[in-house]
Amino acid sequence: MKILKPALIIILLLAAGLTAFNLISGSKDYPPAAPRGDVTLSDFYIPPAELPETPGVLVRQGQLNPASHLASAAENIAILYSSTEGLNGETINTVSGALYLPEGTPPAGGWPLLVWSHGTVGIGDRCAPSYAGRSERDRTYLNPWLEAGYAIAASDYQGLGMPGTHPYMDARTMAYNNLDLIRALQSTDFPVSKQAVIAGQSQGASGAIATAGFREEYASEVDLRGIMATGIPYLSRKVILDLIRNSDPDAANASLALSLYMLTLTEMIDPKFSLDRVVSDAARPIVDEIGETCVFDFIGKTQEAGLSSRTTFTRRTEFALLKAFDRMRYPVTDYDIPVFTGSGTDDQITPFSMQQAFIEDACNAKATLVIKTYDGANHNQGLLQSGDSARAFASAVMTGKPVESTCPAP
Repeated sequence: MKILKPALIIILLLAAGLTAFNLISGSKDYPPAAPRGDVTLSDFYIPPAELPETPGVLVRQGQLNPASHLASAAENIAILYSSTEGLNGETINTVSGALYLPEGTPPAGGWPLLVWSHGTVGIGDRCAPSYAGRSERDRTYLNPWLEAGYAIAASDYQGLGMPGTHPYMDARTMAYNNLDLIRALQSTDFPVSKQAVIAGQSQGASGAIATAGFREEYASEVDLRGIMATGIPYLSRKVILDLIRNSDPDAANASLALSLYMLTLTEMIDPKFSLDRVVSDAARPIVDEIGETCVFDFIGKTQEAGLSSRTTFTRRTEFALLKAFDRMRYPVTDYDIPVFTGSGTDDQITPFSMQQAFIEDACNAKATLVIKTYDGANHNQGLLQSGDSARAFASAVMTGKPVESTCPAP
């Protein structure tokens, strides 16, 4: 009997429609894996003994850790709020985040509200942006929004800063967290508008797009006017097949660290999978730090050790990754609000072809897209070069001006 290669098995499963989602969907009672990176950052990050009965309620506010301040903000506010646990879709938990208010007097109706959906920071509590600080890239992108008169709200996402492991890249988790953040802020006396736009880069682009996709079923009262997504991860079947075909098991690059993060999501949703059981002795000391080391240091450690997929794993992990991929997919592509996309042609983290696949599918679904391409720009440069165009887009959708789609004619 001929033995099929694992990659070929995956291709056949995908072609037949027997994805991991079909195997795991429908079960809402996921047994929790052992938490990774759980620490108590400060008293502020300890959830109250009694949580609100509903999601989208402000639980606590305080002074933001100075490392997380934005220079152009008049107020840097730390917040806790209630949200729906993203994996089981039922229980209420507490999520941390930040609110930045601009200088000056708010206009009638409050400062226009920008929700910032952050990119990959890691999966441990110490990596929560409201505690650990924001990258120079993000500060460079966000400060001009404050100077333009926007309030910025930013969730840490479930499990970052708070109990439990962060379910890395889980679309529903990020969507619920972002929507409940808007609810929590708009139901208080914070001077923010009843309309919002959302922006995100990389993992945060997934969060922004998923927020629009889950809004109708989860929080239809939220008046979300537009999405701005750069460095978009997109895991359609075609993209997954391309990734399998083009993967190099001997490459020592950032993709390994991201795959390890994704596998921690798999062990949260699949009680039969444990990351520890598929890691080699050579890789174990570094992988053991996955919850304590934030993304740039973690990537650096894997690369300094010369780790690749071949030297890190003792068995194939494609099936485990497929289960994570299915939790990362967007629920729809026919968005009922305009979408701004920014893509760098030299993006090596979320390849340009991956981002183009999203654009093609969304355009085919008749979504309204404003498409910007930045020649020669890498993953970070694509975000930074999009700033002026993104603010022009946000100004248009927030004031109800029509936005013309730049999707190519069919």
